[in-house]
Amino acid sequence: MKRALRITYRGMETSNTLNEHIRDQADKLEQFFDGITGCNVVVEEPHRHHAQGHHFHVRVELHVPGRDIIADREPAEPSAHADAYQAVTDAFEAARRQLQHHADRQHAHHR
Repeated sequence: MKRALRITYRGMETSNTLNEHIRDQADKLEQFFDGITGCNVVVEEPHRHHAQGHHFHVRVELHVPGRDIIADREPAEPSAHADAYQAVTDAFEAARRQLQHHADRQHAHHR
């Protein structure tokens, strides 16, 4: 990603491989919409219960001219985000949908 990308981990260790996955997702998003001026990603493991396993919460904040887009994904099912990579992918997909909506509105406004 050409723009500023900040990755923060809460309640868990930093992961170089997860960092790379996040960078790949951010690059794909930037290819989709090149007006991104910044991206902040927070990966959090809020509850560490041995009986329930790991659950991850991912928040993606995108900064585009005139707007901030926030994809804050809480899994619908308790086991939905037991994999940090899937949680990251889901959050970036939600951000992409919001970015598409933003781009569509901009395009309609300029007609």
